Amino acid sequence: MSIIKCPECRGQVSTMAGTCPHCGTSISGHLRNCPKCGSYCLDSQDKCPECGNLLEAPVAESTLTSSRGEEALKGNAGEQEQLAETSTSGKKKKKNTPLRGLVGAIIFLILLCTGYYFYDKQRLQQEEQAEYERLLTVTNPDYCQRFLNTYPDSKHYEEINERMRMLQAEAEEWEQLHKHITRDGVLRFMQNHPESLRQRICEDMLDSIDWQKAQAAGGEEEALTEYLAQHPSGIHASEAAEKKNALLLAKVTPGERAMLRGTLEAFFTNAIARQDSVAARAAIPDTMMSFNGMKDVGVEAIVKYASEKMATDVIGLHYLVGQQINVRKETLPDGNIGFAVEVGVQETISRSDTNLPTSNLYRVSALINQEQKILRMNISK
Repeated sequence: MSIIKCPECRGQVSTMAGTCPHCGTSISGHLRNCPKCGSYCLDSQDKCPECGNLLEAPVAESTLTSSRGEEALKGNAGEQEQLAETSTSGKKKKKNTPLRGLVGAIIFLILLCTGYYFYDKQRLQQEEQAEYERLLTVTNPDYCQRFLNTYPDSKHYEEINERMRMLQAEAEEWEQLHKHITRDGVLRFMQNHPESLRQRICEDMLDSIDWQKAQAAGGEEEALTEYLAQHPSGIHASEAAEKKNALLLAKVTPGERAMLRGTLEAFFTNAIARQDSVAARAAIPDTMMSFNGMKDVGVEAIVKYASEKMATDVIGLHYLVGQQINVRKETLPDGNIGFAVEVGVQETISRSDTNLPTSNLYRVSALINQEQKILRMNISK
């Protein structure tokens, strides 16, 4: 609200006053500004009362309202036309959408069915191939028959059919073999069916048959050698090799026998007959394990034994080691191999009276190591 000069009487009046209190002219709603000086003028005035500027006649309210109405009508018409177009387009789209959806659904179903068909076909082919490969590892012809029933159109049909007939014949011969198993029978089966999966079983059967034969021979070296030649990687090959090695270790060579005889002859001829302590020391280790029942015997005990044989009329002792010498190899306390010897020794005593010679026959058992040392000895009549 502002206090202005009344455009008619020039008295002071409020712009919100209905009429001028001085002259009664209508004020509120009937004012306008001079475009030149900005003073308030009445709508009905054609000249500014302040500066005298000519004023344009005011536009009638009815005309303005009519003009605005026409513009509104035009705007409404445009909007209605646009809505109509949108509605028509929407109807067209709405009309085409179900058809496109149906076509898409049909295409999707076709692709889905096609994919499943090929997937299922591939799966069946894989199952068939796996079953075919498994048949190559079995000996029961019934599995072949089941394959033929399950896959009548298989590319392996003829091959499996032929394999089934072969397995049937093989099964019959196998059954006959088990009624009476012999080495010749097993070999004949292996020759008749060289590609049979039972070949490994036949090899094991031959292994057992040949091992029984070697055992029946008392485990002799020759039988063990034959078994190992036939089955170098057999079930009983390790056991056979151990037994053969044991026999070889226990076997005494002629050279070893000669060495043992020489050791005993030197001991009796020098250590006993001559009571030679140097010879006795050379014949034994530091101490003997036993000598004629005595434990841990040294050189002195041996010489004493020999000296006791020298009576006043005895002028000499003579010993002869027998030709028949029994030897076996034996494991010594230190883990090495030694020789257990049994032999007859003849003793002849020379006396001053030549008419009274004395002769004794002793049984000598001794244990001798590889260094030709006597570890144990017992002399008995």
